[in-house]
Formats: sequence, C-alpha cells, structure tokens
Amino acid sequence: MILNWENKPDLKNHKDFSKETLVNSLNFFFNSNKNNLLINSENNSAISSIINSKALEKINNNGGIKLIYIDPPYFTEKEQLLKGKNKKVAYKDIHNHSIENYLNKIYIHIYLLHKVLDEKGSIYVHVDYRTSSYIKIILDEIFGKKNLKGYIIWNINNGAKSKKFWSNQHNDILVYSKSENFIFNSNSELLKTEYSESSLKTHFRKKDNEGRQFRERIINSKSYKYYADEGKLIGSVWNDIKSMQANSPIMKEYTIYPNQKPISLLTRIISASSNKGDYILDSYCGSGTSLVAAEKLDRNWIGVDAENQSIETTKLRIKENSFYQI
Repeated sequence: MILNWENKPDLKNHKDFSKETLVNSLNFFFNSNKNNLLINSENNSAISSIINSKALEKINNNGGIKLIYIDPPYFTEKEQLLKGKNKKVAYKDIHNHSIENYLNKIYIHIYLLHKVLDEKGSIYVHVDYRTSSYIKIILDEIFGKKNLKGYIIWNINNGAKSKKFWSNQHNDILVYSKSENFIFNSNSELLKTEYSESSLKTHFRKKDNEGRQFRERIINSKSYKYYADEGKLIGSVWNDIKSMQANSPIMKEYTIYPNQKPISLLTRIISASSNKGDYILDSYCGSGTSLVAAEKLDRNWIGVDAENQSIETTKLRIKENSFYQI
C-alpha cells in the first residue's frame, strides 16, 4: 500500500539542495569533546548538507549513523510556547490546516534520512494519534514493510481525562531497520524489567546450587535456563517511563522547552539500537534530550533544529563552553 495525496513529491526526480544554498542557510556548532555536531537549520537543508558534503564520508569512515531518532511536530496547528512566565514561541506546528503540506515535508525528510542511515542502522519515529497512521505508510514505502521492527506504545500517563471522548494517554514510536542486519542489544540492562511476584511463584520454582531461582524450558529438544534475577526483556508497551509532568521525580530534568521527553526514554532506545562510539542523529532535537542521553552512553551525535531556542537549550544542557562555531 502506498499513500498518495495532492502534489506528493516525486522522489525519483527529487534533487537535493545545492551546496551553495546550504552554506548560506546553516550554522554549525562543533562539540570539542567528540565528533559531535549541532546544526541550526531547516531540517531538510541540514540533512542534504550532510549528503552533499564530505561530512557523510567522514561519518561513514567512523562507523556511520547507526541510529536515527526523530520526534517531529504532531500536526497540532498551534504555536508551541516555551513554559514559564516567558511565553515566547518555541516552534510553529502550523501547516495551514493542510495534512498535505505537513506530509510533503515529512515525506522528503524520511527519504533523506534513509539515505544517510547506515545499512546496520535503525530509525525510531516518535508520533501521536494525529499522524501515526500516515507516517507508518510513508515509512513502509521508503524503508519497506518487511523492515518494520517495532510498534512501541509509550504510556505517557499524563492523567488526561475526558467525559466526551477517549482521552489520549499514549504516544507511538515506529521502529524500522534499513536492512535485516541491524543492531539490537537485547542483553542491555536498560531493556530488562523484573518478573512479577506471581510469575516468580508460578514459573521460577527451581533453584541452582547458589540459590538462584530459575525456570527451565525445552525448545526444539534443547533445554534452556532462565534466571529470575536476570529479568525479562521488555515488550512493545512501555508503562514504566513517566512523561514530564508536575510532581514527577524526573522534573529535575525539565527545561522550558515544550514536549520535552525524559532522558530514560532515550537511553533505552539508544542502548537498544547502537553501541559505544556509534553516531546518533536527531533531526528534530528540540530540548536536546536525545543528545544528552547519547553523551551519557558514550555515543557520538548529530543534532538538528531550525529554532534558535532549541539550539541554545541544547548547548546549555551539554556544557555550552564545549562548543565552537564554524
């Protein structure tokens, strides 16, 4: 199935932006600690600049971009404001009430992201109910339906209630690989959760010589032991990570930037689909949470955002004095 709409871009004849245009529209901030790059630019221009310059060759020589995470606007048709007393506009999620206008930009952007992603890489696209169905079909077209590797439901647990209709209490995170040979670190501690008490009592009745509880299963005539203290791999419904809301312990991470995501959400994603030293790309980096998480996990990163407030917020969160402009 392919999604069509009026004036849909023709990717076969799509020409990336020229180098001359890019030079005049980008502000680069290098992070002196690593090979990190923060780009203040319109999103498609920034990714095109990476493709059309020596940057992609350098990135690929250093292992390539193994993970892309994006959290694009949700087609709210609103100005998203900074929090607090100063109600400045952080960014405009306005498309003249035209889903076609919105899709045109997203479609080209996902096409460009596919071009820069390493063959062993994955992309995580964070969306909500307004655009999830559209973007999934676009991802099917560009990455291939067979490369859908996950449809994560993140229960944002924001307390929203409505008596008129079903209240929205989750986001979707669509996960696609570029090929069948992709990174997935199932042994990462950040991908494990504890077994429930009922599961321990029902299934983990045996103990080894060291007193560790385990269960034994026979699969294809082979015996496998699963230890209770190793935890179990989380599934595709994430209830254990809270969103940024009042009275939550994670509010210590809070900036004034709207729609900020918790660091724990991004550390889980990054640990699952990349290794130390790999490049992570976030082309809608907003408050910079994905880049902060990448720093914590010893990944290289590339962040892109068109809004000055986003760039300044990110620089403050990742030691502003470690950046220099070219």
